[in-house]
Amino acid sequence: HFMLLIYFHYCRSHFPFLQVEPVIQKGHESLIHHILLYHCSNNFNESVLDYGHECYHPNMPDAFLTCETVVFAWAIGGEGFSYPPHVGLSLGTPLDPNYVLLEVHYDNPTYQEGLIDSSGLRFFHTTILRKYDAGIIEAGLWVSLFHNIPPGMPEFRSEGHCTLECLEEALEAEKPSGIHVFAVLLHAHLAGRGIRMRHFRKGEELKLLAYDDNFDFNFQEFQYLKEERTILPGDNLITECCYNTRDRVRMTWGGLSTRSEMCLSYLLYYPRINLTRCASIPDIMEQLQFIGVKEIYRPVTTWPFIIKSPKQYKNLSFMDAMNKFKWSKKDGISFNKLVLGLPVNVRCSKTDNAEWSIQGMTALPPEVERPYKPEPFVCGSSSSSSSSSSSSSSSSSSSTSSLYPNFVLQMTVSFLIFSNTVSIRHFS
Repeated sequence: HFMLLIYFHYCRSHFPFLQVEPVIQKGHESLIHHILLYHCSNNFNESVLDYGHECYHPNMPDAFLTCETVVFAWAIGGEGFSYPPHVGLSLGTPLDPNYVLLEVHYDNPTYQEGLIDSSGLRFFHTTILRKYDAGIIEAGLWVSLFHNIPPGMPEFRSEGHCTLECLEEALEAEKPSGIHVFAVLLHAHLAGRGIRMRHFRKGEELKLLAYDDNFDFNFQEFQYLKEERTILPGDNLITECCYNTRDRVRMTWGGLSTRSEMCLSYLLYYPRINLTRCASIPDIMEQLQFIGVKEIYRPVTTWPFIIKSPKQYKNLSFMDAMNKFKWSKKDGISFNKLVLGLPVNVRCSKTDNAEWSIQGMTALPPEVERPYKPEPFVCGSSSSSSSSSSSSSSSSSSSTSSLYPNFVLQMTVSFLIFSNTVSIRHFS
């Protein structure tokens, strides 16, 4: 996994972006896994921007880690996205970043050599201000090894929680009357079969925000909601993902590779507040206790951490121990039931690497007194992808140059692809 980082610095004049579209190099449609645009800290150290670095490598400057807030997301198969007439993506105000970072994830499973790519995003903007500035919240399961799926499972469910505690603290401070969601991107990888964005309020489950019960890895894009949905302080959101690992013989872990997994929802909303990530991490120790782990070496000095007992797992990493366990379908079902009931570690983030006070605390899944009764959620079903939202954004993306002639900003990247899964971070 490799990333390259270069910088982008734009002029300080306020203008809204009205539309974003992917610029995928012809012939590379299957190589581009997804693209993310990040907001970097306004205290970004410009002295480290002269050349790129391998991402998450020890030589990578710490400054690059400040680029964590998602501004826009695109995934394989998606088309252009147009914001509603009353909403725009703001750049140029004191609340906006001085620097943005473009991250392109590549998937090259056949190890083709000598490929050079120039894909990216194209932004259309105007000097005419919109009524509201759009924000985006990344919700779901924090991408980590604590998210794991046993092999040989025809159906396994994972849940990522945007908790009552996080939404209550952030919305009460920023917008007590709530925010309005107008589009959702549901994201998983190759084992994904279905994703739902569930919405809870005071013990009652409301209509699904968005869903795709026939998830296709090669077709992922923002779903426009037919009606905007209001998120209030104290609501709960759950990103529920269904996976099929029937053809796998080893554990599937949360991670960046297409053969690892994610369970994420990206919510586009207005007005913008200072909440960028609302996610959760399940407790790993209770998961390990399921396979018989009794003790790990403390203090933890290695990652993945090492198991101390029992004897059959001694000195193995927790990943090796989970793979060593002889998983049966019955074990997988029991493990799934355990994981779905575990307390979760709350991730509740602001911009500039700041955190709400609830960050890191433990919360329980919501107690639902009155569950919503939608159509059955069956992995691999042929049901419609959406009734509460429209999954096609292409209808709003035609005739771009005639709609928004004022300005066009294009961010692309050129890089020699030489590994099976490559990610590039590019300031342009």
